[in-house]
Amino acid sequence: MKTLDAMKMAENFPDFLGRVVSRRESFEIVMEGIPCAYLVPAGTVQCDSRGLAEDIAGAELNAADRRALASAIQRGRKALKPLKNPWD
Repeated sequence: MKTLDAMKMAENFPDFLGRVVSRRESFEIVMEGIPCAYLVPAGTVQCDSRGLAEDIAGAELNAADRRALASAIQRGRKALKPLKNPWD
């Protein structure tokens, strides 16, 4: 996902909206370096594993938040069913 300054987006909104529609591009809109919104194609998945990894890598988490995230990931892994080989 590309980062886009809010002022630049406001000045060229039709262009960026056209890129979202025609090229299916996604943008994270930032104001003074702080993420404030997303401009994404309608009906798209908001987060995939690559996007999640990029978001986590860029996050500034304190120790308690890192532990909470690790715990939530472990709970999620336990909730997943094992993959089955469809050819067996």
